Amino acid sequence: MKILLVTGSSGLIGSEVVESFSRDGWQVHGVDNNMRAEFFGPGGDTRWNQQRLLGSLKNFSHHELDIRNRPAVLALLRELKPAAIVHTAAQPSHDLAASRPFDDFDVNAGGTLNLLEAARLACPESPFVHMSTNKVYGDAPNEIGLKELEKRWDYADPAYADGIKETFRIDQSKHSLFGASKVAADVMVQEYGRYFGMPTCALRGGCLTGPNHSGVELHGFLSYLIKCNLEGRT
Repeated sequence: MKILLVTGSSGLIGSEVVESFSRDGWQVHGVDNNMRAEFFGPGGDTRWNQQRLLGSLKNFSHHELDIRNRPAVLALLRELKPAAIVHTAAQPSHDLAASRPFDDFDVNAGGTLNLLEAARLACPESPFVHMSTNKVYGDAPNEIGLKELEKRWDYADPAYADGIKETFRIDQSKHSLFGASKVAADVMVQEYGRYFGMPTCALRGGCLTGPNHSGVELHGFLSYLIKCNLEGRT
């Protein structure tokens, strides 16, 4: 049975990856230390999701591990030698990054580097998929002209009819400290692929939510709004 390692496995994206690959017959190992609860308080706690996965998936194992712990990350990858790695763990809040810049950079950039180097040493042939963010572009997309349609706005330039290309610039733009730390991780993922010949990729999603989101005011705003509406909060 092939082994998949998922970081941030109790979070929104990580838990969906766990369930999808588990259904496809993989042995899935999740890495999570519920840092979201430490960042955002009880509303951000993801233990419920961790317990849901452990209770419903027979081929899922949980590892209580902080990706900032370099020796522990290396030891785990050397033990598992996963056939693929999906890295979704992150400090995800713009506002929190400004008040806790070291934690933000250590998790997003440092944690990603720890995983990349561990993968290079333990399983360099295994695909490494990094959940980046569209925030790596910063404010630069706001410079693109818009046109008003009947029900929405869209880019006026036909070159952007299918969205922003990955070659769109990421520098000379205000990002937020969160965006900057994710840029560092994104570029490092690319560099390990090019420099060491590893099969790496960075996926730049944005405005993601779903039923497994522990949404709070500082992150997961769509989920948080729905939660407030259901609970009658204003």
